[in-house]
Amino acid sequence: MKAINNTHLKLRNGVVLTPVIEPVIVALDKYFREANLTAFVTSGLRDAHDQLRIVKRYLKVKGLDKHYPEAMNCTHPANKSGKYYEWQLAWSHLLNVGVIINPPLAAECLMDYVRNGKNRKGTTINQTPHANGVCFDIGGAAGDDATIADELVVMRKAMKDGVKGLINILPEHNNNAIHCDCVRT
Repeated sequence: MKAINNTHLKLRNGVVLTPVIEPVIVALDKYFREANLTAFVTSGLRDAHDQLRIVKRYLKVKGLDKHYPEAMNCTHPANKSGKYYEWQLAWSHLLNVGVIINPPLAAECLMDYVRNGKNRKGTTINQTPHANGVCFDIGGAAGDDATIADELVVMRKAMKDGVKGLINILPEHNNNAIHCDCVRT
């Protein structure tokens, strides 16, 4: 993919674009420019290995890394310890404490995880949609008091206006990000 020339919705280093998300990101730059707000795309295409690294990072942030050495030492997302992936219980614990994150590979949630009034324990949750290259994340400002409030106002306007290719946004307040789902147009 070629580098995009956005002035207000910029790419963080390492973000991998796809033909599905790139035109949406380019189209959204206008909305951020009109709001005089600079924001960053923090994630695009990512594979199971990248997702496992993110799970490990959240385990550290939540202080759960010492409780799950098998997850922290896991070198491949498909590694299993018996019936379950080495990272599966730790990832389930993240969901249990409110960190909304898809697994590196489709996996059964092993702990209580209530979403939209329904406990998802025992259900299979699909692999991150980032692995399909059909979504990206916009991060909020950095810092302890950072929020996605300003970015969310801009994204709601873009949704209302029907930006081509953008089909849904999901605020992830705990992750200080807005997850954006796209479709090929």
